Amino acid sequence: MKCKYHFFHRLKHVKGIWFHLAGIVAVIWFLIRVIPKPTRSQYPCQQIAIPIALGYVAFWSSILYTTFYLMKKTKRKITALLPAAVSFFILIGSISGFGFADMTATGPTYEPWTPISNEPMGTPQGVSPGRVVWTWNPDATEKELDGYWWEPQNNNQVVIEEMMEEGVKTLANSESLSDAWTGLFTFVNEKNNRGSRGYQPGEQIAIKVNLNNCWNPLDFFDDYEKVDNERDADPTVVNTLISQLVNTVGINQKDIIIYDASRPMSNWFYDPIVSEYPNVQFIDSTGGAPGRKQVTPSEKEFYFLDGTIRTLPTCVVEASYIINIPLLKQHPINHGVTLSGKNMFGTFIEPVMELHPYHESGQFMGNAAPQTDLFAHEDLGKKTVLFLGDGLFGTLRDHRTITHFHMYPFNDDWTNSLFFSQDPVAIDSVMYDFLHTEGPIPLEGSQNYLHQAAEPPEDTYDPENDGTYVTESLGLHEHWNPEIPIFSSNRYTGIDFITIGEEHASPAVVIEKPGQGSLYVFDDYTSLRILYKDFYVFPITMALGPLTVDASVTGEFADQVSSVKFFIDGQLVSEAENPPFSWKWDKSSFGLYQLSVTAYDGSELLSSTTREVLKIL
Repeated sequence: MKCKYHFFHRLKHVKGIWFHLAGIVAVIWFLIRVIPKPTRSQYPCQQIAIPIALGYVAFWSSILYTTFYLMKKTKRKITALLPAAVSFFILIGSISGFGFADMTATGPTYEPWTPISNEPMGTPQGVSPGRVVWTWNPDATEKELDGYWWEPQNNNQVVIEEMMEEGVKTLANSESLSDAWTGLFTFVNEKNNRGSRGYQPGEQIAIKVNLNNCWNPLDFFDDYEKVDNERDADPTVVNTLISQLVNTVGINQKDIIIYDASRPMSNWFYDPIVSEYPNVQFIDSTGGAPGRKQVTPSEKEFYFLDGTIRTLPTCVVEASYIINIPLLKQHPINHGVTLSGKNMFGTFIEPVMELHPYHESGQFMGNAAPQTDLFAHEDLGKKTVLFLGDGLFGTLRDHRTITHFHMYPFNDDWTNSLFFSQDPVAIDSVMYDFLHTEGPIPLEGSQNYLHQAAEPPEDTYDPENDGTYVTESLGLHEHWNPEIPIFSSNRYTGIDFITIGEEHASPAVVIEKPGQGSLYVFDDYTSLRILYKDFYVFPITMALGPLTVDASVTGEFADQVSSVKFFIDGQLVSEAENPPFSWKWDKSSFGLYQLSVTAYDGSELLSSTTREVLKIL
């Protein structure tokens, strides 16, 4: 057994092997399960396996086709070996794991649907009804990461503290941080008939963090020791929040609970917090590491509309308040989102997987949705004193890969944002609009739960199973008007949208294609999209054959741009005066080049960006 442990322990660090093993297993699983019975393709396990299988087949197809095609076209024997050498380099790299990089650039994969703007529905909630505060500061994180995204050198504690303080004060419409928190707690107490009062000593507050990627079936032995670059709760954000709760509100550390009932709490997340706040309670799914307790069931059950019954944890039932910290994440199930609603999936004892059919059904417009059950429950949504959206690092098309956003004001950088609200529907609507605008999210049903929560159907939701159905709106839903400047409060007509950080914004030129860490084969990566966007990226951008370079200029002053110029290793190769700004790199090349794109207003340089590209042929 000990030898087997050391074998897996060594093997897990050769990450590319897991890429190949996962591909082989996914192909076999598809063949033995779906071929005999095609309807099984709709099963949740197959929804995960099929993209992996297709991506793996595409990986080998692209390598083999390109190799033999180029070798056949090459006349000289020595140069005929070049395509094979390149393919060998790619294959060895995929096994050694060099391609598991820090980020992946993205482009539209699916046809978007266009939301209807400025048609608010529902009733605004909160001490400032329907208010969502968006704070943005590009200095919150380091654009070029040194190590993992969650490490302290990549998160500016001082800037994040400033963002947190301004966000809470603006949400409560108060100049004092202490008064702001009193206002937030008073609203929840009044709503739950506990009197017009703020926080009282001895009351417990449970913080629901999202640690969905802290569990992996390949990590048999050391879930707690595993480290990776997958997106989960940010310890810097949590530490900043706890600092306010302890030092401003006056909450005793032992009355603060950080929990995720469905996942183990890895050391990389736990250690930075416990070192600052040693008396805070940490509760996870297994309690298998020092300082972490296993979640315990209460006698209270949660009743989902589809008939699924779940047991609430004691730490949730006994807490007087909850803080919900969703992440700015998309989700691969039907290309949905993981925001405030879905973050509460990890707040009951039994496995989450059995709830997936209800969740998938809820992604069709008009169907009941489990997020609405969660928003409505007296021990979950109704006790939540703050919805704190952590958007320092956003993800697209999956729930783990951090991604640079191209949209203004992010300009090919991390999203560097925090969101604050007491209205769960409003904050999810705003975070959804950011994801949809950058993404886009192709399925309209991915925002169905927001409609359900804004205007709950009669005699539908009764999560306490006490015969009392939800009759009142749980919050305000609306989509923004993209024609209105993003920092304008007029972008919404119902949601009270307050922005902080416009002074940091500037227009910029952005390289849309080639994407960072992508491989292009004869100007195309469509066949490899599933593989690269969800699982695998290269350390640099690579292009085999001709490559089209696409650029755009973001920002409200983009019309000032008179020309965009393309440079290769400092040499001007093309110039475009009108969008779309594009250049076809079809000159035969072999080597590592610096691609630069610059935007000008007459002779004045407005913005410049660069990308290293390994170009072959």
